[in-house]
Order: sequence, then structure tokens, then C-alpha cells
Amino acid sequence: MSWNLESGLDDTHPIEKHIERLLEILEPLENELAKLSKNYEVYIQCVGYFPASSYGLSVSKNLIEKLHRLSLSLDYDFYFVEDYGHDLDYH
Repeated sequence: MSWNLESGLDDTHPIEKHIERLLEILEPLENELAKLSKNYEVYIQCVGYFPASSYGLSVSKNLIEKLHRLSLSLDYDFYFVEDYGHDLDYH
């Protein structure tokens, strides 16, 4: 079972902005997420394709606190590729 929600941002935004946007959408559902997390693993799955020379990821204390409050985990699948372009979009 899965529920898919996209940030609505395009791929020119840093992944941190996508996560922040998703949390803005999910914050009003805090009670429902807490109930779900009792029986299911509830997380934000981040998949990113980055140029081989890309920088690392920074997760702020504020972001960690929001994730905790919403009973959410993060899962990252990052791919570092030579040809970073829209041909990698799998919609």
C-alpha cells in the first residue's frame, strides 16, 4: 500500500524545498498521520538524480522536529549520473 503526494515544485528546486513543501501540505493532517504510524511505516520517499559532482544534503533541526512531530521518516534514493537532464524524468 502506498499513498503518493508530490510537492508541486519542479526539479530546479533543491530537494530540501520539496520536503519543506510536503510538510506544509501534511501538517494539517498531524493527528491522522499519528494514527497511521501506529500500524504502518509512514515516510517521505525522496528520489533524486544529481550530477556526479553534486553537493551533499543538509537536514535542519527544524525539519527533523517537524518530521518527528508528524511521525514521519525520510527515505533517500539518490542517483549520481553523468547526464543530468530531463531525459531522466520517469513520469
